[in-house]
Amino acid sequence: MHRPILGILGGVGPLATAYFMECVIHKTPAERDQDNIPMVVFNDPQIPDRTAYILDHSEPNPLPELEKVVAWLEHAGADYIAIPCNTAHYFYDPIVEAANVPVLNIMRETVARILKTAGPKSSVGLLATSGTVESGVFQDYLSEASLRAVVPTKREQDEVVMPLIYDHIKKNLPYDATEFLEVARRLHEEEGCETVIVGCTELSVVYQDLDEKPAYLVDAMDVLADRCVEFYRENSAKYVEDLPVVALL
Repeated sequence: MHRPILGILGGVGPLATAYFMECVIHKTPAERDQDNIPMVVFNDPQIPDRTAYILDHSEPNPLPELEKVVAWLEHAGADYIAIPCNTAHYFYDPIVEAANVPVLNIMRETVARILKTAGPKSSVGLLATSGTVESGVFQDYLSEASLRAVVPTKREQDEVVMPLIYDHIKKNLPYDATEFLEVARRLHEEEGCETVIVGCTELSVVYQDLDEKPAYLVDAMDVLADRCVEFYRENSAKYVEDLPVVALL
């Protein structure tokens, strides 16, 4: 029986991809193996660094490799695609143009989640790579929803957020989340941010590992996983109905 297959454009980064798959499985209401979502995953760590390119266009461009992985996922049978990397959504529009199946948008889904509880013109903190912050893509989605984005100070970004991502999570090394959580707390309490977005899937690894998750944190990867499950449940009947009828003689 063909059901909608989730394609995951992974490797950006590899550990975040593994956490994302686990997150989708945990969120799927299943009583047996067969109730889970079929997935095809290309965990391609050879995709050039997204932040490096966004900050300096003389660096290798990730887009051609991202498009290749999308084509591979479609060829492998993916009916819809998720990209568990916020920074890669800088390239979202050309990726969608290259795709022949729906590509979910982690930023758009996260903003939609926030709008369910946020008041008009609320301030929203954003914890993300410098590539995401400098590109302004996430801020644009928030602005379109009449939400004001607040980012960490340059010192916090350079000395806390980026080292946690690049010197610990991406290297699969131990980390201490204390300073990271302090930046989030400051955005919430001192900057008046009702919500603080965990807007990098490496930071989502930190979020998923927290024993106690502050209520004001919204993890973009967690939101994307919810949307993957929702898409699957919305479309399962359609894909079954689209199966050809085979006459039995």
